[in-house]
Amino acid sequence: MDTKNRNLKTIIIVLLLTFAYFMHKNNQAMSDRYFIWRNPPMPAIVELADRTGMSETGRRIFFASAPSIDDAADFNTNCSDIETTMIILGCYANGRIHIFNISYQPIAAAKYVTSAHEMLHAAYVRLSKGQREIVDGMLEDAYQYASANDELRDLMDEYARMEPDQRYNELHSILGTEYAGLPTELEKYYARYFTDQRKIVEMAGQYRMAFKMLETEQTALKLKLDRLTVEIDADASLYDTMIQWLNNDIEDFNNKEFYSRSEFNAERDALIEKEKELKKFSAKIKASISQHNKLVREYNNLGGKIIQLNYQIDSKLQQEFALETLINQHFSIR
Repeated sequence: MDTKNRNLKTIIIVLLLTFAYFMHKNNQAMSDRYFIWRNPPMPAIVELADRTGMSETGRRIFFASAPSIDDAADFNTNCSDIETTMIILGCYANGRIHIFNISYQPIAAAKYVTSAHEMLHAAYVRLSKGQREIVDGMLEDAYQYASANDELRDLMDEYARMEPDQRYNELHSILGTEYAGLPTELEKYYARYFTDQRKIVEMAGQYRMAFKMLETEQTALKLKLDRLTVEIDADASLYDTMIQWLNNDIEDFNNKEFYSRSEFNAERDALIEKEKELKKFSAKIKASISQHNKLVREYNNLGGKIIQLNYQIDSKLQQEFALETLINQHFSIR
């Protein structure tokens, strides 16, 4: 009987130790699930997870970070601790994810990419020290390969200035949402959080393309404008010279003595032809100027669209505009 009791106690102790180990190892996951059970995500938040193809693990971390979609004023308050000259679309602060509410359709994909980016910050924080060291090594290897990209290098330089101790945390989110064709081991790692990491990369490309297309079109128009300006200036200078030539020819004609009617008619007809050519040339210059003015309007219109896109992603500018509008309304009423 004593032997049976001792065996039973041993089994109970082993079970308790196993349970304790399991609880320790899965404490964060259980805590996340409990938080989600107590605070179920809103449909708009679930939609962000659905559209970005977050895995079960990714969704758990995302929902447990109490994500919110904030308008300009709330977003600027919630993300006020971030000191940067860059426009930011999201932040992970005090264990919570905040996403700037972008509803403008051409760049609406930015909201989804931001959701995935911030979820990866929360995921990185949850890694153990040993796991982080392994992941940091993979991130550094991937960065050395991708750092030929000027945009990535400049971005990491900015993060080094404002958050020097967060290099790998930022790389973890940037590489995971904006770069495809990563080393195999790193792709396998990101598969923990996404069913298809390339889907996020495509979304990132979509909203960036809206800017790049406008900027490329504007650059092409600028080249046309510059060439046309040079052409108009050259033609205008030649036109002035041709007028002077014609005036000189007319003066010579008026002072010349003609010995026959045919000679007079021939030189007069030559002057009339020169005048016709000059009028054609003047019409060409006017058409070029009209084309130039049309291109200027198109160029300025594209500039306005770029400004509009930048306004749509700039929470601080939107808040300033809203405040200015409120002040103007107040004083107009008074």
